[in-house]
Amino acid sequence: MTTGTCRVTAGLKYSCARRRRAAERKETSMEWMRLYGPRLWNAVKHDVHQRYAGSKFGSLWAILYPMAMLAFYATIYVVVFRVRVPNLTPATYTVLVMSGLSAIIMFSESISNGLSVISGQRALLMNTVFPAELLPPRSVLASQVPSLAALCITSVGAIVLRSASPIALLVVPLTWILLIMFMIGLVWIFSLLALALRDIQQAVGIVNMAMMVLSPMAYTPDMVPDALKFIIWFNPMSYFVLCLQAPLALGTWPSAFAMTGACALGLGTFLVGLSFFRRARYAFVDYA
Repeated sequence: MTTGTCRVTAGLKYSCARRRRAAERKETSMEWMRLYGPRLWNAVKHDVHQRYAGSKFGSLWAILYPMAMLAFYATIYVVVFRVRVPNLTPATYTVLVMSGLSAIIMFSESISNGLSVISGQRALLMNTVFPAELLPPRSVLASQVPSLAALCITSVGAIVLRSASPIALLVVPLTWILLIMFMIGLVWIFSLLALALRDIQQAVGIVNMAMMVLSPMAYTPDMVPDALKFIIWFNPMSYFVLCLQAPLALGTWPSAFAMTGACALGLGTFLVGLSFFRRARYAFVDYA
């Protein structure tokens, strides 16, 4: 057999082996989703039901809470502070604030509930019936109700005011999915770190406040002095906020920089968080 033939044969063997490994990974992923997907969905529904169980208004709070938040901040910025953005009416500016606030509510709810999802539950880290890596996604997904209600209210307002663009049909759902992935990745990491560093849970309030103040929720990057714009781009939530505001309030595509940042943060944090959780969870068992 000639050298060239050997090379071709080796190349074909390598290609076949690579395709076989890819098929095995795909089959494993599909089998994993088939086995644990329904369990995750049922767990999320249970958590959502438990959240509002026993209250007089029940699940109506899922709408009342974001409406109260949106009304409060819209009143503060539009009526009290009288903030004005060039080329935006007060009503459209309210949509700008509301679309940014929807993402901030999602961050606050997810991080506050997710940090304690494993704390004090040592057995869950070793659980094989319901894998421990599903606990952070379960917490984040169950925290979506208020923020999704806020986003829906905002979208309806944007449609009524005709500030929304058809682009929103693509950009808004994609941005929200990336934001969910970003939050799941964060909770995978910090839910474990919070077992050993209890101060993380105590600092949640400060982090939530910082994200609300430093995110461009009530202003656009053009309104920020050049010397301080680095603060916006240093804040990871800014990318998601801007991607929601552009199609809903401004009627345009988000900037390429904001879209690239949202994609990188969503996908990157998700993959890093999952890898960290799977590798490090056994090291944190003694702290649970």
